[in-house]
Amino acid sequence: MDPFDPAIHYGPNDAGVSAFSIAIVVIGLLIGSWAFGALYGLLSNYLKGNKQKED
Repeated sequence: MDPFDPAIHYGPNDAGVSAFSIAIVVIGLLIGSWAFGALYGLLSNYLKGNKQKED
């Protein structure tokens, strides 16, 4: 019988990575990028509104 070689029999679950954790990271990146864009838009509109009031 051949000895077990972990270099050959290596998979993502051996590192503790599951489909659930991958999905959480992807969803977190999507929500984070959306939140950054929304915050940038709000700040931009706020500053644009203050600039128009001064003119």
